[in-house]
Amino acid sequence: MVIIAVISYAVLIPFLSSYVGIPERGIMGTLLIFLFTMIWGLKGGVVAAAYSIITLGYFIAKSPRQIDSSFMIMGTFLYLFIGISLGRLLDVVRSQKTNLAKMLDSLERKGIKYHQLFDTIVDGLFVFEITDIYGYVKILNTNTIVGKMLGYEKEEFLTLTCDQLISPDYAKKMRYFLSKLYQTESEQLFEMVFITKQGQRVVTECHCNSIKRDGKVYGNCVVRDITERKKVEEKIRYLTFHDSLTGIYNRAYFENELEKYDNLRYLPISVIMGDMNGLKLVNDAFGHDEGDRLLKIAANSLKESCRQADTVARYGGDEFVILLPNTTTQEAEGIIERISNKISQTQFGPIPPSIALGCETKTFIQQDIHLILKHAEDNMYQQKLMSEQSNRSAVISTLERTLIEVSEETELHALRLQTLCDQMCEKMNLPGSLKSELRLLAVLHDIGKVVIPQSILTKASELSLDEWRLIKQHPEVGYRIAQSSPDLAFIAKGILTHHERWDGTGYPRGLKGEDIPLSSRILSIVDAYDVMISGRAYKQKMSNEEAIEEIKRASGTQFDPTLANIFIEIIINEKV
Repeated sequence: MVIIAVISYAVLIPFLSSYVGIPERGIMGTLLIFLFTMIWGLKGGVVAAAYSIITLGYFIAKSPRQIDSSFMIMGTFLYLFIGISLGRLLDVVRSQKTNLAKMLDSLERKGIKYHQLFDTIVDGLFVFEITDIYGYVKILNTNTIVGKMLGYEKEEFLTLTCDQLISPDYAKKMRYFLSKLYQTESEQLFEMVFITKQGQRVVTECHCNSIKRDGKVYGNCVVRDITERKKVEEKIRYLTFHDSLTGIYNRAYFENELEKYDNLRYLPISVIMGDMNGLKLVNDAFGHDEGDRLLKIAANSLKESCRQADTVARYGGDEFVILLPNTTTQEAEGIIERISNKISQTQFGPIPPSIALGCETKTFIQQDIHLILKHAEDNMYQQKLMSEQSNRSAVISTLERTLIEVSEETELHALRLQTLCDQMCEKMNLPGSLKSELRLLAVLHDIGKVVIPQSILTKASELSLDEWRLIKQHPEVGYRIAQSSPDLAFIAKGILTHHERWDGTGYPRGLKGEDIPLSSRILSIVDAYDVMISGRAYKQKMSNEEAIEEIKRASGTQFDPTLANIFIEIIINEKV
């Protein structure tokens, strides 16, 4: 600017003044306005104009010639017009240039952010053109998340069609939504299954919208992978309607199905109720793991015996229910027979599995389906009562056989104990009820040993501390077994206390003296005697005289001394 000012003042002004005829002051004022305007804009133009007007007035006042006053007015307006107009124009241009630079910078930053957002958004993003009303599209762009999700490179998507990306089961559904987007600018939210490059299924949630521009329809779709979420939802749904132990349906699901099938279309509709026999006994004797296994066996037997359209559910702890649409009473009874045979043929182990079953059929729409269910339950309990005695006998027989198999207790041992107990009762003139108790106690006093591994029961060497602790649990286990059966409940206390000692050092409760039931005190003597003369893996057998001496030695500590003397007298006098 300084160089321009110097050149203008030294060369340009004299030149214009000489050849154009304009006074040097006028030219200089105009140039000052241009110069100041270029430097400071409107402010500079106004200052330069004011300076030029003052200079012009001073020139006119000092001029030797008479100059028309209109020249002063015209110059004033000219200088002001040039200064203000040019200054304002330059200010506007500079302002627009600054704004334009800021706008371009902002757009550049936004473009960078857009591309960063486009490629780093946590969801997949498709940009596409919908080419016709049938929902065919041309993919225009994708972000990197889509590539990671489906296993394709970004460039590969531009050559693919929706039919190559969507599961065939969902192609029609996708066309439907794309067709709606083509017809109207709208938003659509739906689930879709994509197929990866490796052929795997990816369940997604799609949020699509469309816009019409220049006669074409463009759309974008945000795709979120919900495969894991669907798995969790499916698991929750499964747990909501299935029994966690057996895997069959639960009561809530059954009751929903009962309402759904309660209409004319499914008549006649039958209901079967079932109740497992001996579950409490299995839980008490062998533990809840074995009880759970029994329930699983029953559930599998029910499912395998029923048809695909039937609903099999666990109704309660040991109760099952089956809903049989379009099934007559005769058909339901055939299914009951099939279930009973299936369960009876199943190998369970501790006791023979069995189930009580009853059914009822709804034949008229006016009948209350819940009363039908109640009648099926009543019929089941009636059948349970009728077979209860035979079931209990089968259970007791099985437990006896199991005891013989896992231990060294034999039928001959039990018979000898019964004979000795009978002789003690006769010698002491005891009532018949106690004699009956002792006869059954002689057979089942060690029934709790059925839960102890055979390797421990027949071990010849010394037991470890843990093994001994396990052995000492068998009176309590036997007590729980007896308590769970009405036919054995009267000997439960005798089973629990048959290892108590007269001096209070026995187990499991440490009872002393006459606090120990009489039946247990008698049994402990006769059992010890027979074991001594018969021998065991862990003990050599003794002679009759040695056994008698051992009983005398333990009299007053292990055995009731009065009963010990009576028993010794019986053995000596009757030479048993």
